[in-house]
Amino acid sequence: MPQVLVECPRPKADEFGVVRYEIRDRLRVEPAKASGALAVWQPLISDSPYQRVLDLAVASPAEWRETREPVHGNRMLHAEIPPSTGTTLDVRYLVERLPVRHAIHPGCVRPLDDLCLFARDLAAEQFVDVDTRTRALAAEIAGDETNPLMKARRFYDYVTSSMTYDAANQSWRGSTEHALVCAAGNCNDIHALFISLCRSGGIPARLVMGQALEPPPPGEAACDLCGYHCWAEFFMAGLGWLPADASCACKYGTHGLFGSLEMNHIAWSVGRDLVLAPAQRDAPVLFFAGPYAEADGKAYRGFERHISFEAL
Repeated sequence: MPQVLVECPRPKADEFGVVRYEIRDRLRVEPAKASGALAVWQPLISDSPYQRVLDLAVASPAEWRETREPVHGNRMLHAEIPPSTGTTLDVRYLVERLPVRHAIHPGCVRPLDDLCLFARDLAAEQFVDVDTRTRALAAEIAGDETNPLMKARRFYDYVTSSMTYDAANQSWRGSTEHALVCAAGNCNDIHALFISLCRSGGIPARLVMGQALEPPPPGEAACDLCGYHCWAEFFMAGLGWLPADASCACKYGTHGLFGSLEMNHIAWSVGRDLVLAPAQRDAPVLFFAGPYAEADGKAYRGFERHISFEAL
């Protein structure tokens, strides 16, 4: 079946290419039947090279404290509340999205001397494979190309030409295996494949979980945002971490997203298989785009989250 391409909504930028958003993130945690305190972690939008938090207000009857996950520095709120009461949390942001500006040229890239510094971003993760099969595929795609930036471009072009965006045919966990077998999936599956190819080709890569702030279609009322959006970042010595959104390229046919992002993308967190701060008692969190809670040391899903926004 031919892929149907639709226009990706673009927010209005000022004369400097900057877009500002007011974002409201509301969380309601239901009472739980537990013997001890109910632990809750909520991601906070953080500063990055392409976004800045200009204002932040937190309202809640419970006491929350800000913490940071130790590996990637992901910012979050944490609370321990009596399980019989539940709680609410209302976070309001003023966020500025900045254009991604990189001099992306193969001549700017230098050799990556110390691979030990990027061990985590070169290794396999849960459902993100780095093995004999992915290394052979990466070598086949790269061919005789030796410049890391051009190799990453070949991986990106392979993913965007071979994958179809299909949210109904996704793995629900961001899986290289699913992407290779089905050649379809959501943003998480698409970027699992891109990250696997980069890592298998010796290029550090990582996942970024975020949101695409898309306005409602004409004539329809605004509503809460649903789901999430994700993209990848890959590291080039001499250029730093560069974004790549193969998913929007597959879904919308949008060009120019190798080393760049649509201006309606806001990041929540970096990485997969995360140990939060303070550390949760259950398994690592596969990815952290929304709240996580535990009751008696086990994952608890008795909460509702609503996100709304306004482009200023």
